Amino acid sequence: MEKLRIRDEFQDLILQIQNAPSVIYALHILEAAYGIDFSTYHLAMAVADVVDTPYVRTTYRDAWIARYLLRGYVKIDPIVREGLIRQMPFDWREVEVPQTAQDFLLDAQEYGVGANGYSIPIIDKKRRALFSLNSRKPASEWSTLVQTYSHEWLDLAFLIHRKAVFELHGEHDPIPQLGPREKECLYWSALGKTNEEIAEILGLSMHTTQRYLMSARHKLGAASTTSATALAIQLRLINPYGNMQDSGS
Repeated sequence: MEKLRIRDEFQDLILQIQNAPSVIYALHILEAAYGIDFSTYHLAMAVADVVDTPYVRTTYRDAWIARYLLRGYVKIDPIVREGLIRQMPFDWREVEVPQTAQDFLLDAQEYGVGANGYSIPIIDKKRRALFSLNSRKPASEWSTLVQTYSHEWLDLAFLIHRKAVFELHGEHDPIPQLGPREKECLYWSALGKTNEEIAEILGLSMHTTQRYLMSARHKLGAASTTSATALAIQLRLINPYGNMQDSGS
């Protein structure tokens, strides 16, 4: 009965976040539910050593946000850098902090940022996002919280991610969902292969290859295979500079 009650509370929390009028409002709802001090959602398009976070919603204090932006801390923040590379959720205590970031951490503490945190990387259609929770609780209390609720945080992180994408684009998500074969055809097209060569490489008929390329063009809203290929590269749906695995879903 107790488990059912707790599950009902979680379902109620999901509904509250779904119905929240904005991402920032949803973050405050989550914090209140779990006793979290601060939370942040970054939507990024990050590759290699480039950190690019064009959409950020956070509940950190205004003074810290201003200082963070003024000093360009996003370029050295070890949590953001790790989070936009990693695949799995992680406790901040797992992150090895380089010497260059030590002053940043001291500065963060001066502005009330907690020493403990938990981050959840999100990968969606070649889009990367990072959802992070920050706490000023003692380490032992924080460990219990993570152990108890991290599985719920994972569900809520993706819920907040979908809310952020909708907040940005409404119903018109600019990144279409291409199938594996459509991406393969565009990948080889980007490498200069003809339709006949692509068909031979993939073991497809010419008709099937052309159908996949046409379908990809329609989904991308492109008038030609050349423009579809260029757009797919721009949206990072394919990566002709890496291997085919880099162009996966």
